[in-house]
Amino acid sequence: MSTMMDTVEPTEPAGEPLAVAEDATPKRSWWRRLLAPWHQMQTLKENVHFLLDLPVGIAIFTYVVTMLSLGFGMLITLIGFPILLFTVITIRWIGNFERARARVFLDMPDLAAAPSLAPRWHDADGNRLEHERGHWWRTILAGVTKPTFWKELLYDALILPWGIATFTVTVMVWSVALGLVSTPAWSWALSDNEQWTGGILKPAGWFVLGIVALVAAPWVIRGVAWLTRQATRGLLGTSAAELEAKIEHLSESRSRSVDAATAERQRIERALHDGAQMRLTSLAMELGRAKEKLASDPEGAAALIDEAHGEAKAALVELRDLARGIHPSVLTDRGLDAAVHALAARAPIPVDVTVDLPERPPPVAEATAYYVIAEGLTNVSRHAEASRATVLIRQASGRLVVEVQDDGRGGASIGAHDGIVPTGLRGLADRVAGVDGELVVTSPPGGPTVIRAEVPCG
Repeated sequence: MSTMMDTVEPTEPAGEPLAVAEDATPKRSWWRRLLAPWHQMQTLKENVHFLLDLPVGIAIFTYVVTMLSLGFGMLITLIGFPILLFTVITIRWIGNFERARARVFLDMPDLAAAPSLAPRWHDADGNRLEHERGHWWRTILAGVTKPTFWKELLYDALILPWGIATFTVTVMVWSVALGLVSTPAWSWALSDNEQWTGGILKPAGWFVLGIVALVAAPWVIRGVAWLTRQATRGLLGTSAAELEAKIEHLSESRSRSVDAATAERQRIERALHDGAQMRLTSLAMELGRAKEKLASDPEGAAALIDEAHGEAKAALVELRDLARGIHPSVLTDRGLDAAVHALAARAPIPVDVTVDLPERPPPVAEATAYYVIAEGLTNVSRHAEASRATVLIRQASGRLVVEVQDDGRGGASIGAHDGIVPTGLRGLADRVAGVDGELVVTSPPGGPTVIRAEVPCG
């Protein structure tokens, strides 16, 4: 016992090892911190960015001023309007180009590209977007009314003077530093060498000053880069108003998702109460009556058992349909292709299914697309008076695109909320919006009706 006690070393307080660890951590000396920008890739990228500012600024400023002047000057004719529309679209392209340049050279990964203002007439597969026909100009005008466009236009107006300043500072800083460092090599060539340099001491003094300038040059570039980042983030970044709008959009999507979940829960409750529950109750009553008649009236009991058997099968069918409407097992096991073909096989009218999925979508996108197709085919069979329907599923630009089309009478529209629970296609739109997707219904009187949903699958 005593031996064991002698070998036990005294323990230190819990805080001591941490203090020792901190003291043991090597700290860079002041001169290493001073020279840090010299061996960092960021310094080179910032210099390249500022050297490109002048030619890029000249090109952007000249293009924007020329196109706006030409467009406004020719508004008296029909040519000015399309020129201005094209200029508006290209201003967004220029803004995204500058955002990409800032991400690469200024290390600003949070500077995301803004949505293009160009109208979408075709998707990534070259298919015509029918719901965009006749409304392409709304996309452009909607972009002009947002602050992002006007900040991009201001950026294009300021890029030339700012580019002149950053290019001049970069060239001047490095030229002065390199010129002073190389003074001993070329000062002898001056005609008034003795008077200008003051003998052999002055070139050495200029050389030392050049070394100081070389050390300070990257820090000057870092300062200019900091100012550039602030200006770029202010003009090309997301403003507070835009963040508030995005938060409002997300809040609305969440609210609509909750509404869709409420509608789905109430639909399940109604289906259970009005269907399977009543059939199971009737089944229990029939079995009870059959039990009472089993000894006295075997034939009557057999008839009641036959009726109960029919009720049991009907209840199983309703429960199976209900489970299939929530989330069918075939969707989980075999994917969207097999699940949609199963839906088409049970439809009362012929349904043509085309699926082009290079890879399986995420479960959320898959379930939402299945729900859109199931509800779309249900509406076709109940209301459209159609003789045929088609279902198209494909992936385009990182989104899962679903289309349900029929040759019915048309006239369908996304309705309003009925109290708390959304009804009809409105509930379908709420479900799609809950996953940040979009539902568009095109249904002129006389048909055809096209239900198109786009769901993010990235």
